[in-house]
Amino acid sequence: MKNRCFCKLMANWRPETIGLVALLLLGPLAGAAAAPAADEAAGSELHPYSARYSISRNGKLLGRVEVSLGRDGDGWRIGSELKGTHGLARLLGVSDREQVSGRLRDGRFLPDNYQRHSRMAGIDKRWRATFDWDRGEVNIVHEDDEPQVLELIGDSLDPLSLKLEMRRRLGGPDPDLRFRMVEEDEIDEQNFRVLSNEWLETSLGCLETTPVEKIRRNSTRYTRAWHAPALGNVEVRMEHGKTDGVHVEMRITELKLGETEVLPRPNCSARQSAARMARGETAPGDN
Repeated sequence: MKNRCFCKLMANWRPETIGLVALLLLGPLAGAAAAPAADEAAGSELHPYSARYSISRNGKLLGRVEVSLGRDGDGWRIGSELKGTHGLARLLGVSDREQVSGRLRDGRFLPDNYQRHSRMAGIDKRWRATFDWDRGEVNIVHEDDEPQVLELIGDSLDPLSLKLEMRRRLGGPDPDLRFRMVEEDEIDEQNFRVLSNEWLETSLGCLETTPVEKIRRNSTRYTRAWHAPALGNVEVRMEHGKTDGVHVEMRITELKLGETEVLPRPNCSARQSAARMARGETAPGDN
């Protein structure tokens, strides 16, 4: 009976849950924020940060993700760590760790070494990618297997670096959101589009956001992220799922830019009331 129950739990837990977290951080989630700040060495807009997100599946809390960007000698390091804290995610011991180190070139972050370690139900999965920009190659290794060498097409990026580059591009007019992402055994094209700005209620208060949606052809799957321009285009909400199935969502709960904690702003109701007062209007129910 115990084995039968465990198999049922495994069947209900979709493997895509871990994969989508990497896509959203994504990051993702990750990865989370890059606030505008001067970098004397390369004129970049990178600045250390740390962020925490909650993860839910179909409205039920699963766990948390912590993301950080910091200096690594003359370069930079991005890290993310997912941990299942509730429900099936906790029972199955779900965890996912990603890390990438790289450097700045012409104001852009280019990865040198990326690694990922996922764990679920006692089963580990590891892979890493080493970028050789001079040779135009990326070496991908799974566990102790022989490396797979792929040709770098343009500025192909790992999942964490891609999210950082997306935020950089969103800071400019009419951003080109066509990317190439290095995955476990291939380089895949990823295309996104910008949607109309939207005010969003978050743990950091009411924020104006720029929603971004992944372009999919003939698919019921969706992936969307809401970026806050006032916070350096940090992602404050991300979601992924199927229109007729599982819905996974990440919401920001904490954010530090450098050593400064971002304090919550007024909520959207307070903002709307202030806007009405500024226009000399009367709030509903005041008469």
